[in-house]
Amino acid sequence: MVGLLVGLAVAVIYQVWRQDGDLLGSVSAYYYTPAQAIFVGALIGLGACMIALKGTTTVEDIFLNLGGVFAAVVAIVPTARDADHRAAVRACQEADTSLLTDRASTDPDCPTVRALADATKANVDNNLSTLLIVGALALLVTVLFALRDRRSNPEADRDQAYAWGFAAASALWLAVLMARLMSLQWVVDNAHFLAAAGLFGCLLVVAVANSRRLEDRPRNTPRVTQSAEAVRELVSVMGYHDRYIWIARIMLVVAAVSGALMVADLITLFWFEFAVAGIFIVFWTVQTVELEMRA
Repeated sequence: MVGLLVGLAVAVIYQVWRQDGDLLGSVSAYYYTPAQAIFVGALIGLGACMIALKGTTTVEDIFLNLGGVFAAVVAIVPTARDADHRAAVRACQEADTSLLTDRASTDPDCPTVRALADATKANVDNNLSTLLIVGALALLVTVLFALRDRRSNPEADRDQAYAWGFAAASALWLAVLMARLMSLQWVVDNAHFLAAAGLFGCLLVVAVANSRRLEDRPRNTPRVTQSAEAVRELVSVMGYHDRYIWIARIMLVVAAVSGALMVADLITLFWFEFAVAGIFIVFWTVQTVELEMRA
């Protein structure tokens, strides 16, 4: 997982170097550059790893699964292009005349603009439909496995954990399906940003949940109590030494500071996304080292 994100960072940095240091508005905008294959592949791979990983608690497992789906949506639904492109699309949609082809004029090159917009929409249609179909098959398979496990080894706690996880995944699948059926264009315009926010939120929850799984925690503490304690530690004014709580705190600080700086037009979304990716690399590096030492 660390390697995937490092690869994404290298692809973006290499493209920036090829463009003489000119940065695009966001990391996601590099979907439209030669870094596209690595961008999509890294996020799909990251999502698959997050789904495949078994969380040590119900909360962590559910949000790893949800985060994996959000990562896949971020990959297959590209961010909207820059403001100039969006303005050109609107101008061409509102044009009453035939297609404009005079590049020397101030009018947009409508054939090119429409071709780019149509290609993006077609990509999202194909990829999102594929994701929905595979998601439906995956949910069906989990039901079959759950029924088999219940017959062979019924455990109330496991059934409850499965019910919560299945409900969360099904709700997300249904929300994406409804959005796709109601308006594909709305999905093209908004799904990337919503999925990116969802991925960030899931990473935050996973970081907090990890603070409750260390070996020195009381093993008989109810999971609900553990989660409540983790939230209190996250917002506590007093210092707390748990590395995962500090990672979660840094994520919140980065989000708040970056949001304020973007509102003030001092930085672009690029730096926020790059910082979050860096924190994610730190998080999985810390977890990998910790688990290796415990093993």
